[in-house]
Amino acid sequence: MSSRLGDYIVQHSYRIEAGRDAELLVLLSSIEAWAHDLGVAQFEVWRDVDDATHITEIHSFDSWAHYTRIAQKEPPRSMQTVYSDLDDLIVGGLDAIVTHSWEPRVLIAAS
Repeated sequence: MSSRLGDYIVQHSYRIEAGRDAELLVLLSSIEAWAHDLGVAQFEVWRDVDDATHITEIHSFDSWAHYTRIAQKEPPRSMQTVYSDLDDLIVGGLDAIVTHSWEPRVLIAAS
């Protein structure tokens, strides 16, 4: 089954230090540009309305195989710097990111 988001979605959730939204936006713009260069189907960033420090990124891919091909690519030096800066911005660093993967399912109604 195909979704408007793609057939494989990876969600990253984390908290940033309060008051550092502007820094996060700069880093996320670099991540988004790189994601689109890699052919990611969709890249979205969401902020919790009740807690502005809670951020969720959604990266969607055409397939699980597409995701695995991209995941094997070594980030360029410029992106390594971005992730290093992100490590300083996230409460607990990159190791504190909670990641979930999703694939669409068809629900079959009982007869």
